[in-house]
Amino acid sequence: MKKNWFQILSLALNVALLITLLVTRAELVDTRTILKSNLDGIAYRLSDMDDRITNLSAKQREQTESLSDFSLEPTGLDPKSHTLQAGMSITLRRWTADTEVALAVTQNGRTTEQPMSGNGGVFTALVSLPVEDTGEVSFAANITAGGQTSREEVTSYSDLAVLLPLSNDSSGYGDPTYRGGNFQLQYDLGIRKQYGTEVIDPVFQVLKNGETVQTLPVKISESTFSSDPDVVYYTPASEEGGFAVSCQPEDTVELHLLCRDSFGLSYDFTACTYEIDQNGTMVEEVWPVTDYNVRVSWEK
Repeated sequence: MKKNWFQILSLALNVALLITLLVTRAELVDTRTILKSNLDGIAYRLSDMDDRITNLSAKQREQTESLSDFSLEPTGLDPKSHTLQAGMSITLRRWTADTEVALAVTQNGRTTEQPMSGNGGVFTALVSLPVEDTGEVSFAANITAGGQTSREEVTSYSDLAVLLPLSNDSSGYGDPTYRGGNFQLQYDLGIRKQYGTEVIDPVFQVLKNGETVQTLPVKISESTFSSDPDVVYYTPASEEGGFAVSCQPEDTVELHLLCRDSFGLSYDFTACTYEIDQNGTMVEEVWPVTDYNVRVSWEK
């Protein structure tokens, strides 16, 4: 009889414990639901606050910035002055009858300034940029109205090379190999054409330790292509679209593409540079230090 009493008590305790666990679980589910709802509400309020801050910042910029829009439209090269010609247009948010605008152009740390003409808040100027001064170029507008002058940054380019008629677009290549004293590489170089120009007399040039050792004819690549009709991929005109050059440890090999455009500007694109270490293996690919990997010069 006493044993049955303990069994009944144990069963009752287990039932009570089970009920407590079920109640606790239900309370936890409710608490989790409430917490999730609160977190969702906080996230929504934070998102709404972020949108308000963004809108406020935009309104503040509109109130403080005078520049509304701009466009820079290069048209091509002037072989006589050795410059890139471009039209700059800026649109102001606010202007008065006496508003005057001067365009400041900074190229390689040197700044020149020229007046812009226009009315109705739109001002234009013809810009001439020396193309042999490749490097960063930036534009700013000095706006004078009511005797007060303010400066607005317009735009900048990390290198003038991106505005030239021909530019290095991209490349495709196979894995380089070095066996038995020979360095081998398959390489395709994409050239972008602008302003109606053409790529004239392209050739590949192989340099070893800074000296030209091979000059290779080119062909249009059959393995790499672009959907952009203004981009053409060139490759060495060999059977496999590559080249081979004998090397020794500590030699450096460079591949260049030489060409000129329809305006008479000559280009030297450095496609790639490789080093062979003391053990006769390639340790790293060393990219050229020139921005956009190009040097330009005018025909003599």
